Amino acid sequence: PIHKFLQMPPQPGQPQPVFQYFSVLLEKCGKLNQLESVELVKAAIQQGRTQMLEKWLTNEKLEMSEELGDLVMTVDVNMAQIIYLRSNAPEKIINCYIQRNTSMLLQLVRSNPPEALEFAMKLTNNETGVQ
Repeated sequence: PIHKFLQMPPQPGQPQPVFQYFSVLLEKCGKLNQLESVELVKAAIQQGRTQMLEKWLTNEKLEMSEELGDLVMTVDVNMAQIIYLRSNAPEKIINCYIQRNTSMLLQLVRSNPPEALEFAMKLTNNETGVQ
């Protein structure tokens, strides 16, 4: 039934049918299963409604999975990291840390190149176990 709601055109002045469907499910069930969670998040991302993702995560309305984390990773590394933590996906958690540190390093390179070099060397040394 989800795909029918995804394909239905929105009515003027009304929320998209897929959001109405999931709203009713959330009211009745309290929490979505893995398939429903993934489909709702896909629709929310397509509509640019990332603030809703944060609300659903905070209120524990979604079932956590690597697939859900992969979807959220395209829009928000921090939220994806929370999902990966809750779905026990250690490799994906490490990837989030790497992406966040890479962003931090790029910002540091622009603002203070010598400090960026020192930070990068510390990261490299810690990865190889050298202190």
